[in-house]
Amino acid sequence: MRNLLFFLFTLINFQLLSQIKIDQVGDNWQPKVEQAIRLIKKTDKQKYDYLIKHCKHITFFDGRFSTIEGTHTIVLGNFDMKSNSIENIASALVHETMHLIMVQNKIVLNEKEEECICYSYELSFLLNLPNCPEFLIKNCRRMLKSYECNPL
Repeated sequence: MRNLLFFLFTLINFQLLSQIKIDQVGDNWQPKVEQAIRLIKKTDKQKYDYLIKHCKHITFFDGRFSTIEGTHTIVLGNFDMKSNSIENIASALVHETMHLIMVQNKIVLNEKEEECICYSYELSFLLNLPNCPEFLIKNCRRMLKSYECNPL
């Protein structure tokens, strides 16, 4: 029985990793990202499907804010990774997925318009996230206000 469980667990992780390449870096970040991806899948299947469809690579950098690179890569910032919040990592992945969608579809907006869309998309995820840390919702609403967006 133990061998069967190990085999099934390996298949689940292999399927997840075969779709998105997650760089292995110090501080055991890869398993945290995998956990965040599973949280997205459990919370919002459509946002998970968009992540899997539009992101092919997740990497990291020593910066405060997460971003994208090229047309298929999400770059998670040091700040998000060191927050020790799987919900925060999931939130960043959802937000950056929307940036990838816009780049891949050649949708060109000014910064304000683009961030309004991305933060609204992120907030819709957070509002459906069970036991979502309040600081994530507050930060997202604060950013929507700072960009003068129409909040949800």
